[in-house]
Amino acid sequence: MKELLIRTLTGVSLIVLVIGSMLLGPLTFTGVLLLIYLQGVNELFGLLKKRDLATRWFRAVPGILLFLVVYAVFQFDLSLLWLLLPPILWLITVLRGGITLAGTLAFLWLGIPLSTFLALGWMEGPGYLYRLPLAIIALVWINDTFAYLTGSLLGRHQMTPVLSPGKTWEGFSGGILICLLSGWIIWSLSGIASLWAWFGISLLVSLLGLAGDLFESGLKRTVKVKNTGNLLPGHGGILDRFDSLLFVAPAVLILVVLLKLIK
Repeated sequence: MKELLIRTLTGVSLIVLVIGSMLLGPLTFTGVLLLIYLQGVNELFGLLKKRDLATRWFRAVPGILLFLVVYAVFQFDLSLLWLLLPPILWLITVLRGGITLAGTLAFLWLGIPLSTFLALGWMEGPGYLYRLPLAIIALVWINDTFAYLTGSLLGRHQMTPVLSPGKTWEGFSGGILICLLSGWIIWSLSGIASLWAWFGISLLVSLLGLAGDLFESGLKRTVKVKNTGNLLPGHGGILDRFDSLLFVAPAVLILVVLLKLIK
């Protein structure tokens, strides 16, 4: 009971932090996501050090720059060409220091996904609006929660016994169904886009959320740890809570842009 209480309090605190930052405006939202990125890099480098892999903090600089550029470009309506600056800086670090797993994952797995999640704040526009990123993070958390609950109650058939023994087909199915229902509720309440668009987004959240979870599970299994960190009591590390979003956010941004182009 005590562990459940701690887990619940931590989860609620995290929800308040993330959603509160969205509601307070783009600068606060950018700052919180940047902190999540830095903690994620810290946990990632901690995992890689267990395998004696090189980790240097300058590899995180292109990701930091990416957040600042995304905020500036969309908030101040600058040229999209500025978005090329962080990838160019990342390529320079690769050319000068070589390709490393630490630098590659820090930029491609953490920096780009979290910054695309930030960019969703301007996709409904004009100007920053919190509704779309709020809806996406809500779907991710709803999918994760109900996949876990359904799997705990009804799970019988394991999906990936090696990568994640706790994942079951029953849990995955329960997550999809509730996520689709939630997509319908979001559409009916917000009026953003079409119902079919939200069904598509909900499916992306369920499928890619699972892929993100399994990818992180694979990383943890290579270094034989249960959690990426202990920052969040009852949950583990930041990466343990945001692994699904890292695969979901870029795909949702691409889908939203395509829907805007064909509208």
